[in-house]
Amino acid sequence: MHDEGKTIRERASEAPGKRLLLEAALRLTSTQRSLSSLGLRELAREAGLNPNTFYRHFRDVDDLGLTLIGEISTLLRQPLRDLRREAAQRAVKDEGPMLQRLLGIDLGRGRRVCHETVTLFFDFVAEHPEAFIIGVRELHGASPLLREALRQVMDDFASDMAEDIIEFKLLPAMVGEGTVRQVSGLISRNLFELSLDYIGQPQQREAIRMLAEEQVLMLFTGASVLQSLGQLRI
Repeated sequence: MHDEGKTIRERASEAPGKRLLLEAALRLTSTQRSLSSLGLRELAREAGLNPNTFYRHFRDVDDLGLTLIGEISTLLRQPLRDLRREAAQRAVKDEGPMLQRLLGIDLGRGRRVCHETVTLFFDFVAEHPEAFIIGVRELHGASPLLREALRQVMDDFASDMAEDIIEFKLLPAMVGEGTVRQVSGLISRNLFELSLDYIGQPQQREAIRMLAEEQVLMLFTGASVLQSLGQLRI
């Protein structure tokens, strides 16, 4: 089994003490607490380990947090990109209404790619709720190291999205690379923020998925329209 196909717990099971500490951190911080509020002895006690065991696997609590963030990135990033690229390759071009044809916006193809990637993202959120609760909370937490690591995860997610959109021509050529990257960044941040609603409101999950898809399409359609109108004024 490839590493990216494993869950956080399965990957950590290769080092039992590490797995127990990661699971303890997930339990302790999955409600209201931040990682920076945890003590090493508290973590070890929750994991059922000697406190000295912590230092066999992590330098400090920030190091443990970075491991969790790294797992999220490894488990999500490449599978999500693979699926988006597969969806783009097999999608059949849909010319759509006259306005879309005039602007060169392939909403039919883009919608299918958007649907599949958003679905995979939220499926991953449902499988790893504690990790996303911790991750989004730490975006506003006390540790600069964890805040920067989480921003990097979202930036990487956005960069992959932008590169695939450009490569597979999911937006008209008039939309510049800078605009694609800017909008991809907004989408990335929005999806991570929506993950908390998805976790906390299970009865609304389908509606949240649909909202996320519509927001993605509106952002890229708006960028396309504005770019086109800007060129028309020249």
